[in-house]
Amino acid sequence: MILVTAGCSAQTNNDSVATTSVAPSSTTAAMEPTTTVAGTTLTTVAAVTTAAGSVAKTSFALSSPDMTAGGAMPVAFTCDGQSQSPSLSWTSGPTGTVGYAIAMHHSPGPGDTHWYWVVYNIPSTTTKVAAGASAPGTLGTNSVNSQLAYAPPCSKGPGIKTYTYTVYALSAAPSFTAGTKVSRDVLLAAISNITLASSSLDVTYDRS
Repeated sequence: MILVTAGCSAQTNNDSVATTSVAPSSTTAAMEPTTTVAGTTLTTVAAVTTAAGSVAKTSFALSSPDMTAGGAMPVAFTCDGQSQSPSLSWTSGPTGTVGYAIAMHHSPGPGDTHWYWVVYNIPSTTTKVAAGASAPGTLGTNSVNSQLAYAPPCSKGPGIKTYTYTVYALSAAPSFTAGTKVSRDVLLAAISNITLASSSLDVTYDRS
């Protein structure tokens, strides 16, 4: 995963911690690898040293009052219920965050991804979205009906499915060519170099 801070970038992998410095100041930032806790994936961005001394690390985390990480998705948020989007809440993004984006997806198999919710241009002052409410931002498409709206999970296949909600803290607003239909893939490509941190919440649903 590539994490980008204003004026610098660092890439981490599963075996090492990348560090970066921002010129011309003497600040050095260390970014810890992505970790998973009880179904919630959170990226920690830690400021290690500055000219003024040590700065405490901060974590960027996504949660929901409606769902438990790794638990079952309430029927209200599926096509078997009220088909509404869930409540989401996240901690403030790291320094340099100017906005957020949200994406929800499910991967039924290798190379196959379905997406149900894409929102971008969410103001930096927003850190939560109420259930059934329109997120303050711009809606992208979904793969169910290609509409600019939340599409509730409605899998016809048997068995438990895992759905992932992800929020991205961005250092700039994503840019798209006029008329572009912003799918999850299009959004991810646009924010690949402006993502400061991201956090994901995994939940499951079974229609069998």
